[in-house]
Order: sequence, then C-alpha cells, then structure tokens
Amino acid sequence: MNAQDGADLKDVGASILEAANAAHLAGNFAEAEKHYDALLTQNPDNAGLLATVGTMFLQSQRYGLAIALLHRAVELKPQSDVFCNLGIAYKYTGQYPKAHEAFRKACDHNPTAQSFANYSALFINNGTPEKGLEIARKALKLDKQNAMAHWHMSMCYLEQGQWKEGWEENECGFDAKMRIRRNIDGKPYWDGTEGKTIAVYGEQGLGDEIMFASMLPDLMAKNNVILECHPRLKTLFEKAFPGIPIYGTRDQPEITWHNGHEIDYSVSIGSLGKWYRRSRESFPGTPYLKADPLPRGDKFRIGISWTGGMKQGRIRTRSIPLAWWRPILDMPNVEFVSLQYTDADAEIDAANSNGYDIKKVPEAKAHDYYETARLVASCDLVISCCTSVVHLAGALGVPCWTMVPNKPAWRYGVSGGMSWYRSVRLYRQPQGDTSAWRLVIERVAFDLSEHLGARQQRVA
Repeated sequence: MNAQDGADLKDVGASILEAANAAHLAGNFAEAEKHYDALLTQNPDNAGLLATVGTMFLQSQRYGLAIALLHRAVELKPQSDVFCNLGIAYKYTGQYPKAHEAFRKACDHNPTAQSFANYSALFINNGTPEKGLEIARKALKLDKQNAMAHWHMSMCYLEQGQWKEGWEENECGFDAKMRIRRNIDGKPYWDGTEGKTIAVYGEQGLGDEIMFASMLPDLMAKNNVILECHPRLKTLFEKAFPGIPIYGTRDQPEITWHNGHEIDYSVSIGSLGKWYRRSRESFPGTPYLKADPLPRGDKFRIGISWTGGMKQGRIRTRSIPLAWWRPILDMPNVEFVSLQYTDADAEIDAANSNGYDIKKVPEAKAHDYYETARLVASCDLVISCCTSVVHLAGALGVPCWTMVPNKPAWRYGVSGGMSWYRSVRLYRQPQGDTSAWRLVIERVAFDLSEHLGARQQRVA
C-alpha cells in the first residue's frame, strides 16, 4: 500500500508535487489532498498521479475514491503495484471477485515475490487457507526471505490448526511490519531460556491479548514474569495473575517502569505460542481469568453481542443484525442483556419496541474491561458473533455459543471447535452467501430451547 514514487510526474507542478508528497508521507492527508487536487485539475490523465492519490485514499480508508482513481490509473498504464493496491481496496470493501482479478493481473503483469505475497493475503480469513499457502509458496520460490509471504503463511497454517508451522512463520510478522516489536530497555528477545526474568508485552486487539494470556501460566511456571498490557486489561489481569507486576502502558511510546526491574529478556505475548501451543494437545482450555459477578435476578441470563470487528472488511462478514435474532429472543423466561460495546442503542430500542426487553448496562461499554468481565461472569450463557466477548467468556469459563462466518479469522479455524477454550461452542455458517445467517440462528434457537427445557426439568 505504498505511495507511487512519482517518477512519471515530472511534468506536473514540481513545487506543488513536492509539497503534496511531503504531506502525504507525513500522514497529513488533508493537506496532501489539497495539493493533489490542484495537480489533478491540470493533469487528469497522469497515471502516476492518479495512482498516488488513489493510494492516499486507500491509506485513509476512503475506498470508493481509491478504487475510482486506481482503476483509472491501471487503465492508462498497467502497473503491478497499482493493481495490488486496487486489489487491497476491493478486499477491504468485500468485493472479493474483483480483488481476485486485480491481484491476478498484478502477478501476470509482473510476477514478483511481492506481487504473489500480496495476492496470498486474499486467502487469509477467507475459508481458503490452503490456497493462501499455495500462492505464498510461489512468492518464496522467487524470494525465500520475503517477510510478507512468510507472515501470510503463518496465518494460513494457524487457520488450519498446523500450530508448529504457524508459530514458526509467525515471527516473520515483525519483519513484515504486521507486528510491532516493543523495545523494553534494549533487552534481547526471549529465546526460550528458562529460569529468567521476562518482560511480556501485549499486542493486537483486546480479544487477542486475552487469548494469548492463556499462555502466561505456562511461562510463569519456570520464569519470573513482568507483564505490560493494554490499560483496559490491567485490573482484569491483576485479578488473574496476582503474583506478577502488571503495567497498563501498552499504548504509551515511552515507559519507565522497566527501571525498577532486573530484566533478562522481553517477548511479545503473541510469540509465546511458539513455545507453549505447538500441537492440539498443548491447549489446556481451562479458565484462567476470574471476576466477581454483578448482581442479577433469578431468570436465566443470556448476554448477547451481534456486531464485531474493527478491521476493514471484517465487520460486515462477522456481524449479525439484532433484528435477525428473533428466534433466539423469543425464548420465554429469559433475561437478555446486551454485551455490545459499540453504540447499539437504536437497535436495542427498536427490538424492545417490538415487545422484547434487552437490558442495557454500562458495564458492557466500560473502559475497565474487568467491569465487562463482571457482567459476563453474571451470565448463564453468552451468545455472540466473533468478537472480544467470546475470548472474555472463554477465559472466564462462561458457556459461550459463537456464530462463526464461513470466512472465519484464524482463531476460530476452518473446522472443528475452538482450541483455546472449552466453554466456547462454535456454530458455523454454511458455505455460500456470507449473509445467510438464518440457518445458524435457527440452530442456536433450537439448541437453546432444548437447553432451557432440560434445565427446567432439572429444577422441577
């Protein structure tokens, strides 16, 4: 997703172009756009300029403008890297057939390791990891050191449950700039040596950090551990791991807490899988977080979450509009409580106006995720799409029924159950239309009816 080098822009205003490029590279897209607009006014058919401006719109997540400009750029002058950026834009907007075509043209036009590496990304979290491996291997035949290809291979391996291979390739994510290596007092990266003091730092989303935290007890068994985590997780982790120092400074570029510790190594929490989750049998699945449940009534309480995802192109794939949940919400003698962390009041109010009574509680949106954990711990059952609440419920040992798209993220795998948690049950969307959730919802509703009926019999 790099800006074009501007080599064919020599005929457009040099001073304006210089100012535009400087603002673009600095991430000041609004300022860059003013200059680019002036340039495009006089040079509407300059392929390099169109590609550069289209790339800027891609970087700033303005995908319609990006697609329009990049599409015009390759019409005027086909270039592999522009086709790749066009493919990325189509991927982020869920237009997979067009993304395939753009990436294929990039590889046909210039079959480099990087063009194949970019293409392989299209098969990650798309239900086709075996195809992703095939394309990534083509990249590595041309360049064995291509970090992006190795990183994409790791995602494909992990998606298939090939844990050993996946974790080995996973470390290439640092070189591919998909993962951030935190410099903690200049300490070397942990190499598996035991009996040391190791500073572990969190990475990726809240759900990932919770999931990876399941490996902390393994690390703590033979090492002294210091944990740096997302500030929202600090209280939650302090309750779960009272014997180790915990700092909620993950989002701070400058830290000083390391000055109070004698540290031997540092390591990303996502790298622990290389040592502790190398096979299916190495996943204990036992709860490792704890929270004091919020007070509740006598009814069977179900926490629900229906919108998930922050990354481009994933929200639509894994979200299920609340209006579609009626077969589940129609269950009698059940208290439903929203676990939705996004602004969903309008959806809840619309459902409640039709006779439902979904509770809205502040803990669902609490900054301190321990408060959300207390809410989840008060539930008899969680029913959710793929979101961080699934990881929270699984880590707490709360039963969680998860509705999974047929293009799942690697954490959920392409088949079978979820290795990380015993209390999480997966309801997979059938292959085909990614919006076809009706069969999944009906199956969940049937199982819920059976579960509630059996519970009623036990109580009686």
